[in-house]
Amino acid sequence: MNPTSVLAEVIVDQLILDGVKEVVIAPGSRNAPITMAFFRAYQAGRVKFHTRIDERSAAFLALGISKATKSPAVVICTSGSAAANFHPAILEAHHSAIKLIAITADRPARLRRTGANQTTNQVGIFGAAVNVSLDIFAPTKPEVGQIAKWRGEISAALNESGPIHLNLQFEEPLIGELEWIEPLSVGIPEVTEKMEPLPRPIGSYETHGVILVGHDRAEISMAEIELLAEKLGWPILSEDPLSSSKVIPHASLLVGNSERRQLLKPKIAMVIGRLTLSRSLNSYLELADFKIIVDSRIGEIDTARSGDEIHLALPEVDQQKIDSEWIKLFNESSVEIHSKISNYLKSWSEPTVVNEFVSQLPKNSTLFVASSRPIRDIESFATPRADLETFANRGLAGIDGNISTVIGIALNRRKTFAVIGDLAFLHDINGLLLGPEEVQPDLIILVISNDGGGIFSTLPQNGVVGFERIFGTPHGRSIAKVAESYGIPAIEVRTLEALGAQIARDTKGIRVIVALMPDRESNAKLLKQISTNLD
Repeated sequence: MNPTSVLAEVIVDQLILDGVKEVVIAPGSRNAPITMAFFRAYQAGRVKFHTRIDERSAAFLALGISKATKSPAVVICTSGSAAANFHPAILEAHHSAIKLIAITADRPARLRRTGANQTTNQVGIFGAAVNVSLDIFAPTKPEVGQIAKWRGEISAALNESGPIHLNLQFEEPLIGELEWIEPLSVGIPEVTEKMEPLPRPIGSYETHGVILVGHDRAEISMAEIELLAEKLGWPILSEDPLSSSKVIPHASLLVGNSERRQLLKPKIAMVIGRLTLSRSLNSYLELADFKIIVDSRIGEIDTARSGDEIHLALPEVDQQKIDSEWIKLFNESSVEIHSKISNYLKSWSEPTVVNEFVSQLPKNSTLFVASSRPIRDIESFATPRADLETFANRGLAGIDGNISTVIGIALNRRKTFAVIGDLAFLHDINGLLLGPEEVQPDLIILVISNDGGGIFSTLPQNGVVGFERIFGTPHGRSIAKVAESYGIPAIEVRTLEALGAQIARDTKGIRVIVALMPDRESNAKLLKQISTNLD
């Protein structure tokens, strides 16, 4: 009889009963009981099993899986500093309201603050980023009803939203017989569904309204948003133009100067999700006389967010009387913007490459867009289309964990593409470190390579003393060679023709396309030139 092994076996069984379908483990000794229990479940065909050496990459991989499957993935590590490496992914999950289950193995509580090896206080290590944090141990003497108690704790935790933390105290021996004084299958609790926010009607309506959609859309489907806009007669300006053909193109450029913002000034603005990409959209929002905010995260995460009217679910509306001239005004202004920027999107540049890449992606494929410049170039320059599924880490919009996140997504999709800057690529390069038994998804990663942080050249600090060392941070590395050192095929391209040929190649596994760009300052000047021409 081994209490540690029994605890691990019961927890794994209950997690699977509560909807867990995939687990990511980082190797370690103290997590042996829970890792071995999950591996037995994998052998029985109950879960998918992934291994990663780097705990930070493992956590972001689990995040990507959770995003793609809408089911909570589990990530497991040993005790000590390993647990802290989960924190970035947990923060992203928290601010994105994504369910992610972090399991940290621990020494028994009696060893805390004693100087014991690989032992720190892991209880509450993730702070307010998790809604539930449990510190669970197995009693040395078996007790009737203990299994039901464990199962009840786990099931109740999974009924909460966002990421949760299970800290498991494992007493040695870590391996033993799965025997207890009662069957391990007892005490399975009834599954209770958490109540979702109910829609309410909007309290105010004007014909001159607009819908502003953040990239993550607050997890609301674009089809629902399109139907709402149709009933209200309001145009849609979206940070993600690749999820709908009905959005007004070039949103951030459209409201990029004060004259056009005044021309298109709304009486009511409805914001769905968070607006995190451009200052121009936020400046435009401030012009509205009345602001409606729609985002379920206001209930638990963004509790200080304000608006004239707050909705935790997409409002219910009846068909309204529509001013067709209002929507026509947006369409005509957008067509004018498009005609002015078209000439800039013919030669080799970052906006051109990103625009060409997303326009040539196959129908019904999946796209992950990294933070920093690529996602902003898509917002500004891409032509709307409705036949792509898009993802991005916009909870905290960091450049960490992007490769691992998209691999987690790609493992659950047929064909996936990603566009990512070179610094973000290098930041999570260990995401490409896959063991020989790990599944490699069909994934093409386009790296915009400009030898550093290109976005800083477009910000006010450009040109300050020490700019290159403080902000530009050139790395001087061949991205293609770095990828190849991880066993991933890579190729450099310098023309739109070569880029198109690489997109069209039908290959299996992970492949990297490196777009070698002009210097970062040239791109900053191009963007400024486009902006000036639109004024």
